[in-house]
Amino acid sequence: MNLHGIRLVVFDMDGVLTTHPSSWEYVHHAMGVDNSENLRLYRTGSISYMDFLRSDVNLWISRHPGITREDVVKILDSIPLRKNLSLAVKEIRDSGAATAIVSGGIYWLAQRIADQAAFDQIYSNMLLTDHAGCIILDGNVMVEARLKDDVITAIQKRLGISEAETASVGDTTQDAAMFRHSAVSIAFNSIDGRLSGMASHSAHGNDLLEITRILAGER
Repeated sequence: MNLHGIRLVVFDMDGVLTTHPSSWEYVHHAMGVDNSENLRLYRTGSISYMDFLRSDVNLWISRHPGITREDVVKILDSIPLRKNLSLAVKEIRDSGAATAIVSGGIYWLAQRIADQAAFDQIYSNMLLTDHAGCIILDGNVMVEARLKDDVITAIQKRLGISEAETASVGDTTQDAAMFRHSAVSIAFNSIDGRLSGMASHSAHGNDLLEITRILAGER
């Protein structure tokens, strides 16, 4: 497959590689908690992204004391993945391009996807545990959802790849920051006209081979 000079393809995770739009919301629903107040505080700038993460995790711990990494991973493992995920990533890598996940979602889901589809790099947000595997009120923020440009430019610099050699795939306006640093930008299953208006291409459906067709110039 000829990628026409693209050497790096960066994917958002939630809603792009998975059929559910948010790994965080998926876990909240499974736990029976509502994070709408935490989300409001973050969006209004009242709390930092790290405090937002801690506040969400605190909802889980308060509702389910002693909740473990295994409990959360079991929930995340039930999130359906897109059709032909592994094949699409293989085709991209076989064409000589690097692949990366850049997501504000939960790292354990990104790790599952990367293990299955052999992504080169993953950047997502990690929850921490104590020695017994219980979730604690701390984490490692690798990606603040609205600052994805910081991550993609760091990847480009590390790999010696330019914006002209980069493609990115996203579904929400949080991915606009990646689009601004990519020659090819694909809005995948986006319901936001603003993102579709920014993208060089748009695609809908459940099959990730649609992304490889766009990259190969087949549509």
